[in-house]
Amino acid sequence: MLYWKDDIDMEYCKFFGDPRYKATRDRNPGSKKSPYAVLRYLPLTPRLQRLYASPATVEHMTWRANHITEESSMCHPSDAENWRHFDRTHPDFALEPRNIRLGLCMDGFAPYGQYGRIYSC
Repeated sequence: MLYWKDDIDMEYCKFFGDPRYKATRDRNPGSKKSPYAVLRYLPLTPRLQRLYASPATVEHMTWRANHITEESSMCHPSDAENWRHFDRTHPDFALEPRNIRLGLCMDGFAPYGQYGRIYSC
């Protein structure tokens, strides 16, 4: 639940009744409460605009358009069959070198479920 606008002063989740803040043993009256979770909003559009505005990074932003792939190895997600399928399905998007494809970054990186195996790079 997002504690915002009409819900900013709520102490418990209106859906499940869970507390908003962690319980502590030694609560000083002036101490700040510690929430269970924090939502961080990072606006994406201004960040991407800055990447294209900087001469130092603009070349990296169009790297995919100039990248030469080898059929037998996968050194980048753009070398994968799923990426090629997307390019075939959406040719207008694929032909524009400035288009950006966003991916999910997470701990335990394992390309295509290859846990414990070394991929071709």
